[in-house]
Amino acid sequence: MSTSEKKKLNKEQRSTAQAVRMDPDTILEVSGLTKVYTMGSSKVTALNNINLTVKKGEFIAIVGPSGSGKTTTINCLGALDFPDAGKIIYNVDGKGMGLDITQMTNKQHKKMRLKKIGLIFQFYNLFPILTAYENVELPMLLAKKDQKERKEKVQSLLKRVGLDKRMEHRPTQMSGGEQQRLTIARSLVNEPLIILADEPTGELDTDTTTNIMKIFLELKEAGQSILMVTHNTRIAEVADKILTLVDGQITDERKGGKPLEGIYKT
Repeated sequence: MSTSEKKKLNKEQRSTAQAVRMDPDTILEVSGLTKVYTMGSSKVTALNNINLTVKKGEFIAIVGPSGSGKTTTINCLGALDFPDAGKIIYNVDGKGMGLDITQMTNKQHKKMRLKKIGLIFQFYNLFPILTAYENVELPMLLAKKDQKERKEKVQSLLKRVGLDKRMEHRPTQMSGGEQQRLTIARSLVNEPLIILADEPTGELDTDTTTNIMKIFLELKEAGQSILMVTHNTRIAEVADKILTLVDGQITDERKGGKPLEGIYKT
């Protein structure tokens, strides 16, 4: 089969997502997730048969060294990339109606990212020409929410992350910690099923990192599901569950739940 034929087949397969029943208390169910990259004449397996489940209100951390597959995991779960095998099923209505995003088109992926998945990145991905208010409002504009709802929600979220006095500032006028808090507010604006965070504290100092983790824990207590990948094993300890990823495989799973004030104590 030629490459063009494979692409056509994959596109056809990805437009046949069918609803399946799943546990209403589960937000995300991943099975057999595999991703292989071709580099010249060689192939690199970035993810090798990953299986995981995220419950409602659960905070899971995935730890691992650079090159272990953490970002690839986020890209696949966040509908930014297509895996080569496996299922990624989201409880799209919160009541047990599951949809496998590996069977979706690019257009359907965009809709998922806009309305169901809150993405947070290490380098923020903010629009420098927009104010803090406008950066948070943008997903609501794309979702065609009315002006009154947008104003109330954006102001509420900026206050929640401590940026209500900075809403007219642009990202270039803000510190790294403020920009990351801004991305958290933006990720929440359309009330996603889950937050996927890729190294959210990678470039931040200890105090700012602690403040970001405090926000994550507050969100978890409010019922928000969170999956965070990080190389920082200390901050991962506050999550409910910690998974270790090595060479594209989950090699360990253990309980977390360490108090935030104790994560830097040896």
